[in-house]
Amino acid sequence: MRKNSSVLLRQVRTSRGFTLVELLVVIAIIAVLATLIFGSVRSAVLRAHKVRCTAAIREVNTALQTFSADYMRPPIPPSITPGTLPDVVFGDSSGRYTNDYIVSVLEGEDKNFSFEGGDWNTRNTNPKLEEYFIFPRTLEKKNGVNNIQGDARFGQILDPWGNPLMIAINVPPFTNERSDGLADRWMETYNQAVYPDSQPRYEPYVIWSYGKDGAKGTAGKPDASNRLSASDDVVSW
Repeated sequence: MRKNSSVLLRQVRTSRGFTLVELLVVIAIIAVLATLIFGSVRSAVLRAHKVRCTAAIREVNTALQTFSADYMRPPIPPSITPGTLPDVVFGDSSGRYTNDYIVSVLEGEDKNFSFEGGDWNTRNTNPKLEEYFIFPRTLEKKNGVNNIQGDARFGQILDPWGNPLMIAINVPPFTNERSDGLADRWMETYNQAVYPDSQPRYEPYVIWSYGKDGAKGTAGKPDASNRLSASDDVVSW
């Protein structure tokens, strides 16, 4: 009888379950592991998006290079009086010039665009309507040209975060230097692509994205310390 009591006591001790302290320790371990896993997944997704954005920027850059080699000028209407149009940023937040114009020119479409200062016809810019690249279409409002009829950004090329790629064109002729983008070789982006540690200089055109947060550099940081190298922005220069 005493032997059976000893066995029963051992069974009770081994099946008593976790104490509150043990449960708290397990929960804490699970929370730490979940945080590490979530952080790793988020970093991996960001890296994948930046790789995809870099590929899109490279495609636009290659098409612009080919166009410029054929026409010996950037994709700006030749009807513009030389020296009167400063450097142009397409796709910027002000919305003055949308990047669907660049998309249409490089795809060889015949379309009209109304911008400040007049109407631009793509046939005047690309008279042969040569096809330099066909950009992928998307219904997800990201990763390609927005193909949703009636959407405010229809026809614009969007980055992996759903914002328009920004494309700056250095407009010739180059007769002056550092004259706020008017007839000089210095690329003027009106501070939109200027960081404390990096900015375009004498490039004929540059393409960039403000990344996931949609802000130059890191959202909320002062301009003086808002470095490109510490941000999620993706640039061509």
